[in-house]
Amino acid sequence: MLFNPRGALCAVATSIAVVLTAATGASAAGTDGVLIQHTDGSITVEHPNAQLSKLTGFAAKASRRKGVRFAEPNRLYAAASSPGDPLFGDQWSLADDTVIGAGPAWDQTTGGDVTVAVIDSGVDTTHPDLAPNIWTNPREVPGNGVDDDGNGYVDDTQGWNFVNNSPNARDDNGHGTHVAGIIGAKGGNGIGVAGVAWNVKIMPVKVLDATAVGSAATLAQGIRYAVASGAQVINLSVSGPGYSKAFEDAVQFASDNGVIVVGAAGNDGRSVDASPVYPAAFNAPLMLAVAATAPGGGLASISNYGAGNVELAAPGQDIVSTAMGGGYERRTGTSMATPHVVGALVLLAAARPDLGPVGWRDALLATARKGLPVSGGMINMSGALQSVLGTSFKATLKRTGSSVKRSACSLRRAKAISAAIRKRERGNLYVRAQSSCTSSAPTAVSAGSR
Repeated sequence: MLFNPRGALCAVATSIAVVLTAATGASAAGTDGVLIQHTDGSITVEHPNAQLSKLTGFAAKASRRKGVRFAEPNRLYAAASSPGDPLFGDQWSLADDTVIGAGPAWDQTTGGDVTVAVIDSGVDTTHPDLAPNIWTNPREVPGNGVDDDGNGYVDDTQGWNFVNNSPNARDDNGHGTHVAGIIGAKGGNGIGVAGVAWNVKIMPVKVLDATAVGSAATLAQGIRYAVASGAQVINLSVSGPGYSKAFEDAVQFASDNGVIVVGAAGNDGRSVDASPVYPAAFNAPLMLAVAATAPGGGLASISNYGAGNVELAAPGQDIVSTAMGGGYERRTGTSMATPHVVGALVLLAAARPDLGPVGWRDALLATARKGLPVSGGMINMSGALQSVLGTSFKATLKRTGSSVKRSACSLRRAKAISAAIRKRERGNLYVRAQSSCTSSAPTAVSAGSR
C-alpha cells in the first residue's frame, strides 16, 4: 500500500506554510507489483505487467516457489496527514496546558536517551531545530563504503532510504520532517518550535517517496530495520485500505521485540471498525492507533475513529512544526496526531525506563481522558507522568522497624537502596524494597530512627 499526503499549499502567513494533507482510501488504493516474502526474511518485489486480478494469480504461483514463505500484491499506503522558542505560542497543542498537559509534564522531564524511528518520507537532518536530536548509528563509520556493523546496510550512519536503497534518508517531501518536529524539535533553544520531547534520538527511515507514497515492501523493510537498529518506539504516520500480511508481520515483529508502533488512524472521517485501514486495524499488542482532535477538544472532521481499532486521540489539526530547508509550516491530519503520542511515550520512557514498553503504553491508556470515539481517549501527558512518578520508595529494616525513605523513580532504585543497607548491616537484617503510590511526587530524603 502507498501513503501519500495529497497536499495543497493553502496559505502562507508569517513565513509558515499552511498545508492540508488528506490521504483517503481512494487516493491510497493501488499496488506496485507483487511482494515476495522469502523464508530467510528478505523481501523482494516483482513487476509483472498485469492488473490486480491477475497479480493475485501471479502471487499464488510465486508462493509455491522454493524458498518463498508467501507472496501477495504489493499494496500502496499514503501519508495520513491532510518554551522560549519564537513559534511556541502558535503550538496550541503544547502551549495550552489544558490540552494534553505539556507544561506540567515538562516540569518532570523533557525527554532523554530514547530512540524513535520516524518511518516516513525521510527527515531533514540539517534542520537547526532537529539536528541536535538526530540519531547516529554508533557502530557505523561514516563514508568509508564498508558495512561496519554487518547489518546489510553500508554507511547507514543516520538511518536508511528503502525507496532508493541508499544511506541518504533525507526528506524530499516534507511530511517526515514535520512529523519529526512534533516528536522532538529541540525545545528551549531559542529558535522555531518545541517538540513534545525536547531531548530524543530521531532515527530517519525513508520508506515514502517524494510524493509521500510507499509500499508494503518498503514499510515492512523499514520497520524491521528500525527494530534491529535499536528503536524503542516507531512512528508510522501512514494509512491505507488494503491489507498486507508482510506489513502486519513487520508490525507484529516489532511488538514481539518490545517496540511500540504508533500509527495514524487515517483521514477519511469514518469508522475504522466498519472500514478497516492499516496499520490502524492491526492487532499487535504494542500497536497503538491515533485519531486527530481539533482545538476545543473534539474530533477533527477529517479523522477516522473507532472504539475497536483506535486506542488514543491527540491534537492533529493546524499543527505547526518543522519544514524542509530550515523552515516551519502548519499541517493537519492524523499524521500530526500520531507523533504527539510518540513524544509522550518518549517522556514516559525517559522518566521510567524500568517500566518497559508495556508500562509506558498502559500509563497512556489508563490516564487518557474519555469522551471521544476511541477505546482509550485523549492523551494526558501530565496525568500519565504523575501516575508513574508519584511514587515514593522505602527500604524497611525488619529487625529494628526503622526505615529509610529516598526520592526515587523506580523499583530498581529502591532495590539498590535495600542492597546498600543490607551491605551496611553485614547481612544481619532482612531488607525489603517496597513501593507505595502517592498523589504527589517523591519527597526529599527522609530517614527514620535507627
